[in-house]
Amino acid sequence: MGFMAGWWRLIVAALVVAASGRLPSPAHATPSVPSEAQCSEETAKNERLYGIPARLLNSISVVESGRYDRDYKATLAWPWTVTSQGQGKYFPTKAEAIAEVRRLQSKGVKSIDVGCMQINLMYHPDAFDSLDEAFDPVNNVGYAARFLKGLYGATDNWVTAASYYHSQTPHLAAAYRERLMKVWDGAGTQVAAYVPPKAPPALKAGKGPMPVPSSSARIDEQRRAWREQQAAVQDEARLIAAAYRQARLGEYQMRRARMVEARKARGLSPDGY
Repeated sequence: MGFMAGWWRLIVAALVVAASGRLPSPAHATPSVPSEAQCSEETAKNERLYGIPARLLNSISVVESGRYDRDYKATLAWPWTVTSQGQGKYFPTKAEAIAEVRRLQSKGVKSIDVGCMQINLMYHPDAFDSLDEAFDPVNNVGYAARFLKGLYGATDNWVTAASYYHSQTPHLAAAYRERLMKVWDGAGTQVAAYVPPKAPPALKAGKGPMPVPSSSARIDEQRRAWREQQAAVQDEARLIAAAYRQARLGEYQMRRARMVEARKARGLSPDGY
């Protein structure tokens, strides 16, 4: 009970920060920015605004609503994404995404994730004033940034905060963290930033590495700590497996010795012949 209460306090702390930092509805995303770039455009802005490590919020958006874009040759977060009952759908337009949410709600479905950052409408009922606002990348990403900032305030660790963005349940958070770190480190899905139309075509096509802003020493340390922790877990698992095999071998040898002694006592061949 105390364990769960501790995690609920983290959730409450994050929600308090999100609620207290909520601003009047800002202007909608610039129409000239294509749909496939609106999420990354807003995550970059909010990373700077809230002091979130470079590409972390963007990486979360890719894990949450990413789909492969042939033009960018990268997986990009898609703003018109709806997920419910374990099934995610990508819609061509905002209007179609809103229509899908209304269809689900008419059937009594309450747990629905929406937009760039897949904000759950049931667990965050006061996040938005309308579905139109919920799907607006400016509002959707802004709320997620404040929520993540609140989790960081409760944990004092960006990697942990990003894990809890998905779930405070340990095994779910751990699985999410592993996937997220691969994206953030660039070892998994590529994260492409929005390239304005005037940029050279080679950059938009993904030819050559995208420039990655340098992280602070503290963030680098947290990444190293995570990798070391993962290595320690793997080492411990190998030691446990080796000890288990050794114990089973010892049990087998003891049973074998008892069987041989029993056969000798009965005047039989030790090997059973």
